[in-house]
Amino acid sequence: MGEALAAVIRRELAWLRGSPWDLTLVSLAPLAVLAMISWMFVASVAERLPVAYVDQDHSAASRQLLRNLEASPRIAVTERPVDLADAWPLIRSGKVWAIIYAPPNTEREILAGRKATVFVYQNAAFYSLGAMSALGASEAIAALAADMAPRLAQGRGLPLPHLAAPHVQSTVLYNPQLSYEWFLEALLQPGVLHLMMSCVIVMAIGRELAEGTARDWLGERPLIALAGKLAPYVVIFTGWNLLGVGWLCGVRGWGVHGSLSALIAGQLLLYASYAALAALVVLGVKNIATALSAVAIYGGPAITFSNATLPTIDAPLFTQIWSRALPFTAYVELQMQQMFMGAPAAASAGPLLALLTFTLIPFALAALLARRLLHRSAPEAAP
Repeated sequence: MGEALAAVIRRELAWLRGSPWDLTLVSLAPLAVLAMISWMFVASVAERLPVAYVDQDHSAASRQLLRNLEASPRIAVTERPVDLADAWPLIRSGKVWAIIYAPPNTEREILAGRKATVFVYQNAAFYSLGAMSALGASEAIAALAADMAPRLAQGRGLPLPHLAAPHVQSTVLYNPQLSYEWFLEALLQPGVLHLMMSCVIVMAIGRELAEGTARDWLGERPLIALAGKLAPYVVIFTGWNLLGVGWLCGVRGWGVHGSLSALIAGQLLLYASYAALAALVVLGVKNIATALSAVAIYGGPAITFSNATLPTIDAPLFTQIWSRALPFTAYVELQMQQMFMGAPAAASAGPLLALLTFTLIPFALAALLARRLLHRSAPEAAP
């Protein structure tokens, strides 16, 4: 089995060496794309986004703040942890997009005529979601400022000027500089490369179909032949993505804050999944132009529907299903956890399992189509 797989890989690499056009598509073209993206970045309204509220003041003011937060159309208080230590795992796991913290003595500071601080910690790894959550929290706190002072003054018999409403201190997590380079470049690298690889694989398999060499490629073991055909491209484009990560996280100094091993595994499965899907499409339609259109329609909008730029929470059901039907969505979740948020590797088990599923099922279906193609071409090869 190992020798048969190696033979198919050698055959594909020999083709690449002998075809300047195909070699350019897997070498100079990805390099140019990465260079362009690096050069570019070197220098729908979300509603009911889940947030956590930590109330350690337990006062009339903090209870009013909770009511304001719950009334906000932008956010929903889905978690009430006892303290901040219990809140951090919630934001790292993606269960909430922001943490609102009312510290002890918030109301006492207000009654003493001093500025009290309510803290908002937003998850800027998911830039739009974190920003929208922080905005909703800020609006709720501003509403508290408008309505709390006169009510407290009346209830306690204090002059209104004696009361000072709390101000907001918003702390940005995981992307404190709000850098487009860190956020968008890390997102665009795999987003563009996986689409390029899908097109290359469509042309690589389509060439065998168009030139009538499919039987020579498939031999007697179509599953191994399919794996050998896809493997070089999966490895090459994973390598290019890792080069991009090295530039961004190493040379540019952003760093990988979680598990590098989990990130590499996720990238390998990302490209393996899209390779299997591209193979399935071209073997199914048996037409290069149609297959190229299909993989472009499927892979092109991946960034948009990945939850990284525009949230799909509370979107139409079709949009949510489409988002989850894309391997890129699972990968982005893993990348955010490991590159940005410093989550433990175990937190990415779900996305890794999703990517593995996206790889195995299309590959198995593509192998069945390859076997059927081999059987159909057998009579033609007979003397």
